[in-house]
This record gives sequence, C-alpha cells and structure tokens, in this order.
Amino acid sequence: MVTDDITNMRNAVMDFPNLLTKLQLDKEALDIVENLRDKRLVRIAILGMGGSAIAGNYVQALLLDSSRQEVIVNQDYSLPAYIDDEWIAIAISYSGNTAETLAAYDEAARRGCQLLAVTSGGKLLSEDRSLMKIRIPSGFQPRAAFPLIFSVVLNLVECLVGVKPSKLMDIAGTLSERLTKWKTSSAAPKHMAQDLVGQIPVFIGARHLIPVAYRAKCQINENSKAMAFYSQIPEANHNELESFTTTNTGSIILPIFLRSSFEDEIIGKRMDLTSSLYEEEGYSPIQLRIKNTSRIEEMLLLTFYLDLVSLELAQIRGANPAIVERINRLKMTLSD
Repeated sequence: MVTDDITNMRNAVMDFPNLLTKLQLDKEALDIVENLRDKRLVRIAILGMGGSAIAGNYVQALLLDSSRQEVIVNQDYSLPAYIDDEWIAIAISYSGNTAETLAAYDEAARRGCQLLAVTSGGKLLSEDRSLMKIRIPSGFQPRAAFPLIFSVVLNLVECLVGVKPSKLMDIAGTLSERLTKWKTSSAAPKHMAQDLVGQIPVFIGARHLIPVAYRAKCQINENSKAMAFYSQIPEANHNELESFTTTNTGSIILPIFLRSSFEDEIIGKRMDLTSSLYEEEGYSPIQLRIKNTSRIEEMLLLTFYLDLVSLELAQIRGANPAIVERINRLKMTLSD
C-alpha cells in the first residue's frame, strides 16, 4: 500500500511541468480582471493555508521587484484591520473547505472586498459572492496541486497589477529537460535524499528563495514524515547563528543553503560566511544551486527538485506520503 501511494505521489510530482501549463485564464476571467484593474484597486490579499498559501508566497516574492502594488498573504481565520473595500481578496483552497480560508473569505465579504476564488470544489466553489471562481482539477493531494494553483494565481495577480505575464510554457519545457538529466546525474534527488537520512535539514534561502525554503520544509514534513525547518538570510544572522555551536552538533542539524544566480554581493557574502561559521562548529552545510535563466525559473527548478527529494526520502524511510493522519485528526477534532 505504501509503495503504491509513493508511486502515485511520484507520478503526480513528476507531472509538475505539465500541470504548470494545464490551466489558462479564459476571456471571461480576463475581462473581470481587466475591469478590476481599471478600478485601480491595487491592494491584493491572498487568503489561504498550507500548500494553497504557498502559491501566494511565491507570487508575492516574485513581484517584490517588479510591482508597485501591495500583495499580502493572509494565513489565518481573520484579516488585518487595514483591509477594506479597496482591496481584492483572492481565496485559495484546493479542497474548498479549509476552515481558516473560509472564515477569512467571509470577513473579506463583510468588509466589501472584491472577491475571487480558486478551488477544486467544496464550500468555496458553492459560494455566490465571488466575482469569479476558477475551478481547478480535483483528485490531487493539495501539495501536489501546487503547479496548478501557482500558475492560476500568478496569472491572476500579474494581470491585476499590470506586469508582463511569465512564460510558463518555456519554464515547463526546462523542467522536463532537467527531470531527464536528474535521473542519471550524480546530483539526482535520490542522492540528496540519502544525505538527509538521520539528519534534520534546515533549508536556508534569501529573498525570492525564502518561500522555496519554506516549501521544501513542508514537503519533508508531509511527504517524508520527517522533521525539517527553514530559515532566511539575513535574519538568521541576528539570532539562530548563535545556536550553531560545537555543543549542539549532536542535534544532527543539516544546513542546506539555497543559492541563487541573482544574489547580490552582500547576500552572497552573508551566505558564504554563515556557511563557513557552521563548518567551523562541526556542521556539514550543503550548497544547492541549479542553473537557470530567471528568478521564476530558479524558484520552480529548486521546488521541483526538492519535491522529488522529499519522495525519495519517504521511500527510504518507508513513509506513506499520501496520508497525513495527524493533520486530518486535528481537523476532525476541531470540526467536532
């Protein structure tokens, strides 16, 4: 059973490139988005939890350097007090039944926000208050549906803020090519998974790679049923740097630095110095780089690669990536 679930999840993850280009906004959706843009509603709140919210985190990070409009990601039952009827709220829930997202959606409606929804079904799909509901295919684990959700949300927000659409078709082609190369490479995902056995990885990113580090942590948690954490530079240099001491090396922490082709000099120096300090204390940091041509391609290549690593680690550990028993138990208890 576990083997079958690993195979099914692996097939879903390996379909990442195809899922990235599976959905396109139709003319009706584009007309609604253009109408909202003409109203000059330039503040966008993305409402979601878990894998759905991560898509928002990626979009927010990508637009930091290209858009003057405000984009926030809200991962809670409630909304910040400053959100009002001048905001667009995009509710994302793969199942359509995420309690926190539905509560935030209701609050956004009460405050007069312009409402959009992205879901595969559930209560969110049956709501009649949205200007637009984009239905995505069902049948995936929410975390495996990330490429579907991300592509839709990215296209929506890019249209809303008026920036040039990303060429996801080209990126999907690159992802497929790399998948073929990784299968026979010395840097194959299965080799990195072996490095993680018996270790607690800390994925460390900067700027647009911070959400990638977070996603990697979540995938190890959910797919591999293993502990993992994430961190970010430069913030980590002001606190957790002090915890990486010789006396703590028995804690089997493995720092994994996600390195970017777009690091500026100061971030590159901080990454290098932090890694060197960890080495001095007896740790064995990994520097993970993947050749790319743009920030979005870099984010998606690293995400795809680390998704595969999480499945290889699940197989090594004999973990079932399709079952999230404790999460479901908590949800059921809360609903009761």
